[in-house]
Amino acid sequence: MDNNANCLHLSSLVSSTVQSPVLPWEVIESVIDLCSGDKATLRAFALTCSQLHPRSLFILFTNVDIQSPNQLIHFYDAVQAQPHLRPIVQSLSFPWDDFSPFPLLSILPGLRHVTFDRNSLVKIDDTQLSHPTPLCGGQFATSLRSLTVRGAWFQTRTTFIRLLSAF
Repeated sequence: MDNNANCLHLSSLVSSTVQSPVLPWEVIESVIDLCSGDKATLRAFALTCSQLHPRSLFILFTNVDIQSPNQLIHFYDAVQAQPHLRPIVQSLSFPWDDFSPFPLLSILPGLRHVTFDRNSLVKIDDTQLSHPTPLCGGQFATSLRSLTVRGAWFQTRTTFIRLLSAF
């Protein structure tokens, strides 16, 4: 049975009352974990069952792949409104674009992996790295373990160094 089929049957595994579920929580959490690639199902779990809400949000916010400036704004607003979600985010991927992700990076203390991505080559200059260094001389994402930059061409070495020094 594929992951989506497992996800669709999860609602039948939890009793309709607030009592204990029919299956052990470890099994239910494993099924939710199997749905990690199905964001729509995870959102449905989080919205329809209070018992599935915490695990579903954990899976949704652990590895975040942002595809547009609009998604970045919505994600930023979500973690601003619900600060308990900030430490959950461990991996963040987004395209190079005409927006700065640095305000978001500065509020995610558990961030370990950041990917700047672009399908086609983009030229990066100093204006796109406006305010890349946090105030007070600190750094963004101090728990960062990997930084991936794809599809970028830096106008100068200084621009590239400015990006790296922000981390």
